[in-house]
Amino acid sequence: MEPFLQIAPHSLAIVLSRTGAGEAAGVSESDELPRHHTGYEIFANFKAENSQLHVWNQRVSEAVSETFFLGWIDEHVLLIQGKEDHLEALREGWMRRCLNPPRGFTIKYLGDVSPISMSPISQPQFIPLGEVLLLAISALNSAHKPVTEDALTEHLQTCFQGVPTPTEEALHHTLSMLVHERKIYPTPNGYFIVTPQTYFITPSLLHPSVWTGFCG
Repeated sequence: MEPFLQIAPHSLAIVLSRTGAGEAAGVSESDELPRHHTGYEIFANFKAENSQLHVWNQRVSEAVSETFFLGWIDEHVLLIQGKEDHLEALREGWMRRCLNPPRGFTIKYLGDVSPISMSPISQPQFIPLGEVLLLAISALNSAHKPVTEDALTEHLQTCFQGVPTPTEEALHHTLSMLVHERKIYPTPNGYFIVTPQTYFITPSLLHPSVWTGFCG
């Protein structure tokens, strides 16, 4: 089992209310705040309003300038992150009532956010070979590299470490199956992923030379 990871340590939440908005129970203000604001715009304005031009407390001003935008939740909660000494300066500024809100807002609450626990989802080593080949062919097509069986084998060994490399027979059989299912099609320049424009290319329409002597 993968260990739990701690996401977003050393962060504060600033709960905002639009200036003039009516008081509501709890902290839900999502219906009262303008939807056109982006979180980063509000964060940038928060920093501007707490610059040395607006705040007499230099420690607060310096702390705000060193914080980072972390997120914007439910259209009214600003998440910021920074070093612990900078966050402590913001806590003190809030308690001393010398922390300015973004323009057009008031600060309802400021508080610490517990680190978010994330349980990573592991990727099993077993993946159907057909799916792996489709991913590999798509990647090689995007890189404009010819997709031969040798190129596919090399790509699988490089990019799908931990996934067993298929035998030549299994590789050839799965590629043929994918062609039959119209998921890929072969050309003298390699295999390609079928698109809506190429869906009606079938093996019977391809020149026999495409099938012979190509797959190595």
